[in-house]
Amino acid sequence: MSETNMGRVPVGDPIPLRFDPTTKQRLEELAADIGPRRFGALVRVAARRLLADPDRVPEALDQSRRASADARRIPWAERPLDLDPATSTRLNELAQEFHTDRSAIVRVAVHRFLTGAGRFRHPVLREDARTDLTCRTRVYLNRSTLVRLEKLISRNGDALTSAAAIRVAVRRLLDDPGDLAADLATIGAARDLTPEVLGPRTNVHFDDDLRDQLDTLAGRLDSDRAELMRLAARQLLANPRDLDQAVTEEIYRGDANRDLLIARNTRRRQTADQATAAPPVRKAPSPQGSPFGKRHVFRFDEDTKRRLEELADEYGPRRMSALLRVGIRRLIENPAADEALAQARRVAAPPRTARVDVALDDELLAHLDALAERLGSNRQELVHLAATRILRFHHNIENRMLDEMFRAQNNRKHLLAKHARREWIRRMDRGSGT
Repeated sequence: MSETNMGRVPVGDPIPLRFDPTTKQRLEELAADIGPRRFGALVRVAARRLLADPDRVPEALDQSRRASADARRIPWAERPLDLDPATSTRLNELAQEFHTDRSAIVRVAVHRFLTGAGRFRHPVLREDARTDLTCRTRVYLNRSTLVRLEKLISRNGDALTSAAAIRVAVRRLLDDPGDLAADLATIGAARDLTPEVLGPRTNVHFDDDLRDQLDTLAGRLDSDRAELMRLAARQLLANPRDLDQAVTEEIYRGDANRDLLIARNTRRRQTADQATAAPPVRKAPSPQGSPFGKRHVFRFDEDTKRRLEELADEYGPRRMSALLRVGIRRLIENPAADEALAQARRVAAPPRTARVDVALDDELLAHLDALAERLGSNRQELVHLAATRILRFHHNIENRMLDEMFRAQNNRKHLLAKHARREWIRRMDRGSGT
């Protein structure tokens, strides 16, 4: 199919990509807001925006790597180290000379010892037998370094101690500091890192030109496609501007389809704006207590979902949707919703992998979308915020829960009496009698 033909244009062979679960989920939610099966096109848009300004990629990649390392670094292992007074004094003087701490110098010394140990058995045995070690200090080393040190000194079955080996390494460094400044900047600051948590593989179609540009940039920066695409995805999520039109152009390259989709998108936006600007229309209550509308899927972390289920069960079976609708309405009515959202964003959120289906009517959706547009957010983030707030502030919501579950007055009166009986039985079971 040619560039001028109407319809879908193939975009090339698939390449495998892996994202962390949070980034993957946010990309899927963003793609679902644009239309069905838009994930691949969204990822290609992210790649094109990254390649559009290659001069800024090196700095952004360095920042991303540092942030990833800071998030995954493993705490130091603390070890006591007994030294003789002369060695302790020389170590302190060297730390002051290079404006660092003793632990960094010890880390460099142990690294040099491990990479070029040479003949160490007899020096370590003599060090282990010393009795003039009166100055105790505490040093902080990587756990992997200690494991390598233990393997080295015990490889011949000798009962050597790691503390004696560390003292031998420190004395060797004091006798020959070498290029200590360079080693402190690299070896002394190196940290053990936990493996990066990435989700399952996702295949995304890339044409030859886009793939070649990614490979060229990756080769220049000593990186690879996957790392650059994770950076591109994070940048896209941080600034999701004009995505609808960009994704549309990525999917449909023919002029007829482009005009059709842009017109459809314009109508959808106008309909949403009219629904937001129109005064709320209250639906007539159904005497049978009809459902709220179509179900929508939202994602929560496992702990939040479990707490929501426990709270909903207090009002009866299958009350999760009603509880979340109460939370959403309270969030919409909250004049300080922007402050609550900003505070929630500052808290590190666990992975949201648990699915919850919530029935929402068109009126509530329109108000929720209007709030999301005002706060620069989306439905998923606001519903999660509403859930966390209803878990914290759920006192005196019995009447609102009943309003959400049953709108007809006869059902309301019946359920009020039923709820009162259930509360009396629950209190009697607890032995309160009140």
